[in-house]
Amino acid sequence: MDFMKKTLNQVDVHENTLYNIIYDLFFFAKLQESEDNIKNGKVCTLEELKQHIDELEAKYANNNIG
Repeated sequence: MDFMKKTLNQVDVHENTLYNIIYDLFFFAKLQESEDNIKNGKVCTLEELKQHIDELEAKYANNNIG
């Protein structure tokens, strides 16, 4: 809750639409989540990411044959 209050206090409500405010909240929440994941060692290497992407591409290609 403190995160939302802090973020909303940084938003100029008169200059932003509700959509922009919601987008900013979502964006900053994801940044906070990413920082927490990094601190807790929940990361993957570039090699692991490439392997995951290759697996997804192969799965997608196999599902769209025919």
